[in-house]
Parts: sequence; C-alpha cells; structure tokens
Amino acid sequence: SRFTKMSANFALRIKNASQIVTVGSNGKSFKIGKEMDEVGVLENATVIVGEDGVIVDVGSSSELESKYANCTFQVDLDASGKSVLPGFVDGHTHPVWTGDRVHEFAMKLAGATYMDIHKMGGGIGFTVKHTKEASKEELEQLLLKRLDRMLKFGTTLLEAKSGYGLETDTEMKMLQVLHDANQKHSIDIVSTYLGAHPIA
Repeated sequence: SRFTKMSANFALRIKNASQIVTVGSNGKSFKIGKEMDEVGVLENATVIVGEDGVIVDVGSSSELESKYANCTFQVDLDASGKSVLPGFVDGHTHPVWTGDRVHEFAMKLAGATYMDIHKMGGGIGFTVKHTKEASKEELEQLLLKRLDRMLKFGTTLLEAKSGYGLETDTEMKMLQVLHDANQKHSIDIVSTYLGAHPIA
C-alpha cells in the first residue's frame, strides 16, 4: 500500500461521512480573504482525532480505513449519510444576563426608538438593573442553559463579553460566572471585560 499503516490509540474516528466540510484546503490550515468564500468539501470521508483533541487526519474513507487499520479508537462513529461540519466560533456575545426585554418589541413595533424605550426604563438599563440584582448562581444557571442551546446549534468556541454590570462588582460577578462555566461546559469560552458597554 502507498499509505503508511498506523498503530496507535486515538480518541475519535468519524468514518464514512457523505461529506466533511473543512476549514483549510490545499495544505493550508486556515483561509483568509476571498479564500474564505470557498468551502472545502470532502466526499465519502473520515476524520481521525488524537487523544489531545486535535484532528490528526482527514481524507478519503477507503484510504484512512487502510492507513488506520491497526488502530483503536475510544469512540468510533459511522457517519454514513451524514455531513460533518467544523464547530462554529461565535465571536461577539453577551451571554451572562437576566431581565428579558421581549416586552420592548411591541414598543418598537409601535414606533418607539431605542432612546424612547431607554427613557421609559427599558433598553440596556433594564438588563443592567436585573443583572446587578441577580445572584451569581442564577446567572450561571441561565448561562449554562444558553450554552446548551448554542452547542446544539454547533457553537464550540465562544467569545463572551461582560457589559451588563457597568460597575466593578457586577462586572466581576459576570466574569466569574464565565470562568466557572468554562470549567463546567464543553463549549470553550474566551472572556472579555466590557465595563464601558454604553457610553452616553
């Protein structure tokens, strides 16, 4: 065989996928500029993931079946008839908050501006007030539910901003909630301090 046979243990094999969408192609691990408009798709493909969680190989199912014939996989999934996509990176979120503002939609539909709603005690001020009053535990439970929904829709990495505290204690509480959730949830969280969210 022209392929070197491997003998090792791996965390995961997803085999026989109808399609695997790749981030990089032609030997590049990422794309920039106009290249980002070109989606790389491998047909009837397999992906191998090492014990460290890093993808070690992706390619034709028949070639990788032979190459990894002597290997063991902690998880071995048959993705026949399915597509495999990279996880989404959500790069600008504010997931730690309480104080739902759904009631403001009716005001907006009736023609109220954001500043009109703000003057009536709505807008970000409404969320800030409720977030300040909430316990760390309440905010964490709300965040974990939001993270579960995000993961269900494919997000695997989240950049999460604070910003609904507007003073040190609440901003720190929000950042602590993000830190704790990052230890508990399978989504990776990168936290950003945004203490000056609205500047009037």
